[in-house]
Amino acid sequence: MTRISTIVDAILFYLLAVALGVVVGICFVQVVARYIFSASFAWAEEVSIILLLWGTWGAACLAVKQGIHLRVRILEDRLALRTNLTLRLALNCLAILSMAVIALTSKIIISAMAHVTLMSLPSLPMNIMYISVPVGCVLMIYYLLRIIESDLKSIRTLGQEDR
Repeated sequence: MTRISTIVDAILFYLLAVALGVVVGICFVQVVARYIFSASFAWAEEVSIILLLWGTWGAACLAVKQGIHLRVRILEDRLALRTNLTLRLALNCLAILSMAVIALTSKIIISAMAHVTLMSLPSLPMNIMYISVPVGCVLMIYYLLRIIESDLKSIRTLGQEDR
């Protein structure tokens, strides 16, 4: 399992790096085209938005993996370790439930936009943007399950030390 996790982490990290590089490249070429050649690419904004959407979901997943995504530590710092781990388990289970609901309900938007295409690239469906939501939610659930597994091991270790 550790090997698979390492591979998933590496793939996600490098895909994010490539996406960010492509967005920076598109924006740079767009600025040069506008100010030097007085022309622009119609597709640049939409492609940048799509890459940023996918990148945001991927980055949020990596932030969850590192334990730095939307975390308020005021309460955490004042609780005992076992209580803290139990609270984190409960909150992560709630987050998994939320991600599952978002992923399932996003199907409505995806099916509603099935026949809509991008304005500048009519060969690409608008769904390419919205599919990032369930994919991001599934990845987030994956990382939350990894954290829950780690926290459960920590709780078991604490339970064995108490005996």
